[in-house]
Amino acid sequence: MAEEASPEKTTAEESFLSQPNSDAQGQLTAAVDELLDQLQSKFDNVSKEMFGKLDDMTRRLDELEASLTASGTESASATPTQ
Repeated sequence: MAEEASPEKTTAEESFLSQPNSDAQGQLTAAVDELLDQLQSKFDNVSKEMFGKLDDMTRRLDELEASLTASGTESASATPTQ
C-alpha cells in the first residue's frame, strides 16, 4: 500500500525545505546590495576625480589662453611700423 502524506506533514516539510532557500535568497540579496553600494561608491569617487581633473584642465587652458593673448598683444605693440 502507498502511504499518503497528511496535509499537515506536507506543509511542515514545505516550510522546512523553503527555509534554506529563502535564507539563501536573503544572503544573495544582501551580497548584491553590498556589491551595488561598493560600485556606486567607486563610481562617485571616479566621477569626482574626473570632474576635478576637468576643472584643473579648464583653469590651465584659460591661463594659457590669457598668456597667449598677452604675448600676442605685447609682440604686436613691440613691432615697429614702417
